[in-house]
Amino acid sequence: MTWAWLVFCGSALAILWAGQLLARSAERIARATGLSQGWIGFILVAVVTSLPELVATMTGGGIDAPGIAVGNALGSNAFNLGILGLMGAVSGVAFFQRLSSTHVLSASGAVLLSALVLSAIAVGGGPAVGRVSLISLLILLFYLAAVYAQFRQEGRGKAEEGVTLGRAPILAALSAVVIVVAGVALTYSAKAIAQGTGIAESVIGSVLVALATSLPEVASSVGALRLGAYDLLAGDIFGSNLFNIATVFFADLAFGRPILGALGRDAWPLVLVGAVGIGLSSLSVMALQLRLGRLGRGPDPAAVALLLGYVGGLAALAVQGAF
Repeated sequence: MTWAWLVFCGSALAILWAGQLLARSAERIARATGLSQGWIGFILVAVVTSLPELVATMTGGGIDAPGIAVGNALGSNAFNLGILGLMGAVSGVAFFQRLSSTHVLSASGAVLLSALVLSAIAVGGGPAVGRVSLISLLILLFYLAAVYAQFRQEGRGKAEEGVTLGRAPILAALSAVVIVVAGVALTYSAKAIAQGTGIAESVIGSVLVALATSLPEVASSVGALRLGAYDLLAGDIFGSNLFNIATVFFADLAFGRPILGALGRDAWPLVLVGAVGIGLSSLSVMALQLRLGRLGRGPDPAAVALLLGYVGGLAALAVQGAF
């Protein structure tokens, strides 16, 4: 049991280091190529920082731990939005006023994809197409459509004079490798912890694994906040959430059949976790649309509401006995 905790903590630290490296590399790539911070955050940073979720979700399916696989995807989304609220609250600016309205597309998309996941759970996974469910296939197709739409909406600006790519692509690739390897170790150690403690896989996946696999988002968000790259930060969070839901398709492939129909006693807790994520995503969409300013010298009210919503969601889940 001790070894499992050591592997888990070591993997989490490796992921945290890689996430910090990625944030610096991504910001350099955005400046050198002229691609917007929002797009770089949405596609490059979001995909790389979500590699732990992809690896953990697929590994969970491959080792017959569907509760960990799906719990990681849904729990990570809620945690990411809690990160967004925290970063906005401590930013010292009217955070949501500084964000591009283009983030509404990805934030709204996360609501739709999460709703599709909950629908699939409700109908026992839905009809299958080979090794995957039809709903999982629809989720993947919608994600690809959202990527294309986000690119069209963001557009491309001019590269910053005097700024070159340098080693940024190599460092970004290095961070991705570290994240993948650590993500596999993380999932195996999480299952060992669940078996050793008797805690339900849905709890381990939704809380412990979700928190650890979201460490790259924490690291990249802190780095982006220090740089004042608010759109990079938001693009990472919203892009990660879309990507996390799309990993359900790959979990089906690893599991060999629709994973959302094999949750058993973990189904109800995961429905609650998914509902919290939908509520927080909806709150983000409202904040992006209303774009309220700060109240005096206080923090951004929308960011505070998002952070409190995440904490309140955890408390509600605990009261309902999900955790």
